[in-house]
Amino acid sequence: MHISWKKLAIALAILPFVVVLAAWIGFFNVGASSGHWKITEWFLHFAMRSAVRTYALAVDVPEALPRHAIQPAAGHFARGCAICHGAPGEPRSPVVTRMLPQSPDLAGTVGEWSDAELFRIVKHGVRFTGMPAWPTQERDDEVWAMVAFLRELPSMDEATYRDLAYGERLAPPAGAAGTLPQALADCARCHGGDGLGRGP
Repeated sequence: MHISWKKLAIALAILPFVVVLAAWIGFFNVGASSGHWKITEWFLHFAMRSAVRTYALAVDVPEALPRHAIQPAAGHFARGCAICHGAPGEPRSPVVTRMLPQSPDLAGTVGEWSDAELFRIVKHGVRFTGMPAWPTQERDDEVWAMVAFLRELPSMDEATYRDLAYGERLAPPAGAAGTLPQALADCARCHGGDGLGRGP
């Protein structure tokens, strides 16, 4: 069957209207109870990895990661990342395991990314997932500290993680979420009980 350029041009001109019509009538299921089609999932993951790789080319990687800042990064990780990605001795929330797309176990996947790519992901997040951007875009030092922490994560045991993330407060007190003592304890993860910090 021969397709003329004219027919192809008409089909391409009509295609956007067909897509808009399909979206308008609700053809696309946006429910979170089912995942993407396999081809859509593959394409989104391919696009994400390609974008991270490309944008990471512009990242100025330091000669050495700031390993001296791993402790405050562990506090940030415990507060904002572990609920989705899990941590040594802390499985992911059961609610998070139902998320689509699934958040990866970072201990098993950080080796797939370069330092520049990890920096890009941590700083800017990933659209169409639950991965947010870093809370402030002006603190590259905190982002690099998180990259250094992530590099240590695969070999980190539970005791080391809990010491870094919580210090002397080995577990959050039960039923204290949202209270002033809990908020202060969250701050003390990095700043210490006296406010002078726990790391060098």
